[in-house]
Amino acid sequence: MVNFVLMLTEGDVTIPDAVKVYRSLTQDGESLQHVAFKDVGADQSMVKDLTDAIRADGRTVWLELADMSDRGQTEGLQLALTLGVDRVVAAWREDFLSALREPGSPEYWPFLGTLSGRPLTLKGTAEELSAAAAELSGTDGVSGVVLMPYRQQAYDPADLLHRVTSVATVPVLVAGAVSTAAQIEAIARAGAWGFTMGSALLAGRRDDPAGVARRVGEKLALCREVAARYGEPALQGGTVHATDL
Repeated sequence: MVNFVLMLTEGDVTIPDAVKVYRSLTQDGESLQHVAFKDVGADQSMVKDLTDAIRADGRTVWLELADMSDRGQTEGLQLALTLGVDRVVAAWREDFLSALREPGSPEYWPFLGTLSGRPLTLKGTAEELSAAAAELSGTDGVSGVVLMPYRQQAYDPADLLHRVTSVATVPVLVAGAVSTAAQIEAIARAGAWGFTMGSALLAGRRDDPAGVARRVGEKLALCREVAARYGEPALQGGTVHATDL
C-alpha cells in the first residue's frame, strides 16, 4: 500500500494530547504502521511516553524537525537521538550524517529545498529540487527524501512531485497540506513512497473523540485502493523495514 504516516501535529506543532489521541486509535490498528510528531511543541516527558507507546505497538516512530534554525535543527537531532526514534526528518546537513551513522541511530530523511515560516513553506525551482533529490539519493547515509509539493505555489504539485520521483533512487515522502483523496491518488500515481497527514485528521477531536480513529481508518482504506490501481510504491535505495510493507 501507499505508506501513510500519521502526524500528531497541528500547524506544525505537536499536539499536547498526542499520547491520549494515539491510544484512542483502535480502528484498523494493524494497518497503521507509521506515527510521527515534531520537535516544535514537544514536551520531552510527553514525547518520551509517546515514543514508548508507539514502539510497544510495533510501529515505526518518526520525528520531524520543524524548527529550521541551525540551533533548532541541532537540538532536534539531539532529541531524536535521546528518544531513540526510528526515522528523523530534518534539513539537509552534511554534519548530521556522522551523528546518524552510529549503531542504533535513526534513519535520515532530509527535506528537499529551502523551508521557512510556520506552517513551513517550500522554496526552490523544480530544477533545484530535482537536482537535490538526485544528489541526496546517491549520498551514503540518506535513507529517503521529503518533499512538500503542496506547500508551494510556483508549480503544479503533482508535476513537481513526478519530476522528483523520476530521479530519486531512495523513497520519497510527501509532507505538508495533504488532505484529499485526489492528492493521495496523485502521490500514488507519481510513485512516491507515501505521505504524512495530521491536521486534517485531528480537527474536531475534542467534540468527537472517536472521529480520529474513523478518519485514520478511512485513509488507510484509501491507501489500499490507490495501491491496487497504481502498484506498490518504489522502495529502491534506503533501508526497507518489514513495517513498510
